[in-house]
Amino acid sequence: METRRIAARNVLLGRGELLHNGVVTIAQDGTVVAIENITDEQAKREGVELHEGFLCAGFVNAHTHSELAFLDGLFLPGGSMAAFLRQIDALRVQFDPDTIRAAQAKGYETFAKEGIVAYADISNDASTAYFKKNETFRSVSFVEMFGVNATLGEAAYKVGEEVLATYRAQGVEAYMTPHATYSVSDRLWKLMQAQLEASPIFSLHYAETSQEIDFLERKAGAIYDLFHRDWGRAVEAYGLKDMESTLAYYGGLGKHILLVHCVALSPVMLDFVKASCPQVTMVPCPESNLFIEGRLADYNLLRASGVRLAVGTDSLSSSPTLSILKQLEVVNAYYPNIPIAELLEWATINGAEGCLFDGLGALKIGAHPGLNLVLAPEWEQGSLHRACVHPVATQTALLN
Repeated sequence: METRRIAARNVLLGRGELLHNGVVTIAQDGTVVAIENITDEQAKREGVELHEGFLCAGFVNAHTHSELAFLDGLFLPGGSMAAFLRQIDALRVQFDPDTIRAAQAKGYETFAKEGIVAYADISNDASTAYFKKNETFRSVSFVEMFGVNATLGEAAYKVGEEVLATYRAQGVEAYMTPHATYSVSDRLWKLMQAQLEASPIFSLHYAETSQEIDFLERKAGAIYDLFHRDWGRAVEAYGLKDMESTLAYYGGLGKHILLVHCVALSPVMLDFVKASCPQVTMVPCPESNLFIEGRLADYNLLRASGVRLAVGTDSLSSSPTLSILKQLEVVNAYYPNIPIAELLEWATINGAEGCLFDGLGALKIGAHPGLNLVLAPEWEQGSLHRACVHPVATQTALLN
């Protein structure tokens, strides 16, 4: 059986489990065969290089929009969510299917190069089914529902049912999901109820910007004005209390809920979510958060709460990269107090648990979690500056 032994100063086994000076043996099919300590002398004697950095399981991208890879570089940063939504509405350029598919293929190639082995994907159509039915990644697709009033919600739900059926006919794991707090009417929540009750998991853009909080608390502000005044739509989306009641209902059913972004989350909102949704996972997307809102989530607040934290890239419409390591590097630059091993837990075991990817996220003998070598020349200073990732194995194969 062909194997490869690779060693690093730090081997992240799972949550809170860090092996110093460790060597991992991987079989040709991606199986972890052995995990051992190794001294510098042993490494030299056995011809094994001890890399400066970390070995960890393959990365989990807990929030992305792979279908939107063709929007790379088309949007301007800043101005918060209402400005971003205006740019989306103003984009009337027609892209041919070949261009869209080529961009999506490039996005999947980037996932592989960046050591991503699994991802949670937001979908408004089934254009990515072509890739997902034969992919080497693990994925879960969320068919996203918009509809700020009853009329729009009923139309969206019919389309969503068709997209969901297309995915499932291709053997793709997919579930219906609400888009955001400000874009789903009471009617659409009720239409989705049976789907959400039958699903183990759903995703929701939550507290992404301060404008969203204005909408939730006052039914006012830039997002409300955009929908109601500029676009002439009746706004029937929930306020904060109705939104919290809805989350508490699904939290009480034990649903895994991915709350994405959480940049403008107040301590009171965080306490409520943690208490009412025991299987919640917060999924900030650092580069996207800087692009749209100009700031990151309050990671010290989130960490102090003990809530599970994962990480996503969002789409290339709002993020310059699809690199999970880059997201961690951004957080590391703003929050150097957070240990690198903890950041890597967000990208591995926390993402795997939050997205229900069994068998991923941790290095265990007999498992197939993928293996990444994160070279970090400044790791002893707690810095990811100049770090890079080298995928060693996927879930199914040892890489050259």
